[in-house]
Amino acid sequence: MKRLLVIISNLILLSGPSTLVWAAAEKAEALQKKIDVTKLSGINYFFASWYNDNMWLYAIIVTVLMGVVGMLIALVADIILKMIGMETHKIEHHE
Repeated sequence: MKRLLVIISNLILLSGPSTLVWAAAEKAEALQKKIDVTKLSGINYFFASWYNDNMWLYAIIVTVLMGVVGMLIALVADIILKMIGMETHKIEHHE
Protein backbone atom coordinates (compact mmCIF):
# COMPACT_ATOMS: atom_id res chain seq x y z
CA MET A 1 0.00 0.00 0.00
CA LYS A 2 2.84 2.37 0.86
CA ARG A 3 4.46 1.72 -2.50
CA LEU A 4 1.23 2.59 -4.31
CA LEU A 5 0.96 5.87 -2.41
CA VAL A 6 4.54 6.74 -3.36
CA ILE A 7 3.80 6.06 -7.04
CA ILE A 8 0.61 8.14 -6.97
CA SER A 9 2.32 11.06 -5.20
CA ASN A 10 5.18 10.96 -7.73
CA LEU A 11 2.71 11.07 -10.61
CA ILE A 12 0.97 14.06 -9.04
CA LEU A 13 4.27 15.87 -8.51
CA LEU A 14 5.42 15.11 -12.05
CA SER A 15 2.18 16.37 -13.59
CA GLY A 16 2.46 19.75 -11.82
CA PRO A 17 4.88 21.40 -14.27
CA SER A 18 2.79 20.41 -17.28
CA THR A 19 -0.26 22.15 -15.84
CA LEU A 20 1.85 25.25 -15.19
CA VAL A 21 2.86 25.30 -18.86
CA TRP A 22 -0.78 25.48 -19.91
CA ALA A 23 -1.45 28.19 -17.32
CA ALA A 24 1.41 30.32 -18.67
CA ALA A 25 0.41 29.99 -22.32
CA GLU A 26 -1.03 33.49 -22.36
CA LYS A 27 2.35 34.94 -21.38
CA ALA A 28 4.19 33.14 -24.19
CA GLU A 29 4.55 36.34 -26.19
CA ALA A 30 7.20 37.44 -23.67
CA LEU A 31 9.45 34.72 -25.13
CA GLN A 32 9.25 36.37 -28.53
CA LYS A 33 11.30 39.35 -27.31
CA LYS A 34 14.18 40.24 -29.62
CA ILE A 35 17.35 42.05 -28.63
CA ASP A 36 18.38 45.12 -30.64
CA VAL A 37 21.86 44.27 -31.92
CA THR A 38 22.57 47.50 -33.81
CA LYS A 39 24.47 49.11 -30.91
CA LEU A 40 26.25 45.94 -29.76
CA SER A 41 29.72 44.74 -30.63
CA GLY A 42 32.03 41.86 -29.78
CA ILE A 43 30.90 39.20 -27.36
CA ASN A 44 27.64 41.04 -26.58
CA TYR A 45 26.67 40.95 -30.27
CA PHE A 46 27.66 37.30 -30.44
CA PHE A 47 25.37 36.22 -27.58
CA ALA A 48 22.53 38.58 -28.55
CA SER A 49 22.41 37.20 -32.08
CA TRP A 50 22.34 33.65 -30.72
CA TYR A 51 19.46 34.66 -28.47
CA ASN A 52 17.57 36.21 -31.37
CA ASP A 53 18.20 33.40 -33.86
CA ASN A 54 17.80 30.23 -31.80
CA MET A 55 16.87 30.41 -28.13
CA TRP A 56 17.46 26.66 -27.59
CA LEU A 57 20.99 26.85 -28.96
CA TYR A 58 21.59 29.94 -26.80
CA ALA A 59 20.37 28.11 -23.69
CA ILE A 60 22.56 25.08 -24.38
CA ILE A 61 25.67 27.13 -25.11
CA VAL A 62 25.21 29.36 -22.06
CA THR A 63 24.67 26.31 -19.83
CA VAL A 64 27.82 24.62 -21.12
CA LEU A 65 29.76 27.86 -20.80
CA MET A 66 28.62 28.25 -17.18
CA GLY A 67 29.83 24.72 -16.44
CA VAL A 68 33.21 25.42 -18.04
CA VAL A 69 33.63 28.68 -16.11
CA GLY A 70 32.67 26.87 -12.88
CA MET A 71 35.27 24.19 -13.54
CA LEU A 72 37.92 26.84 -14.23
CA ILE A 73 37.08 28.63 -10.97
CA ALA A 74 37.31 25.32 -9.08
CA LEU A 75 40.64 24.50 -10.72
CA VAL A 76 42.13 27.89 -9.86
CA ALA A 77 40.84 27.64 -6.29
CA ASP A 78 42.33 24.14 -6.00
CA ILE A 79 45.72 25.37 -7.21
CA ILE A 80 45.68 28.34 -4.83
CA LEU A 81 44.69 26.15 -1.87
CA LYS A 82 47.50 23.69 -2.66
CA MET A 83 49.99 26.57 -2.88
CA ILE A 84 49.10 27.79 0.59
CA GLY A 85 49.48 24.28 1.99
CA MET A 86 45.94 22.97 2.34
CA GLU A 87 45.16 19.40 1.39
CA THR A 88 42.56 19.29 -1.37
CA HIS A 89 42.30 15.57 -2.06
CA LYS A 90 39.19 13.46 -1.62
CA ILE A 91 38.34 12.49 1.93
CA GLU A 92 38.06 8.76 2.55
CA HIS A 93 35.09 7.72 4.64
CA HIS A 94 35.43 4.60 6.75
CA GLU A 95 32.09 3.26 7.89
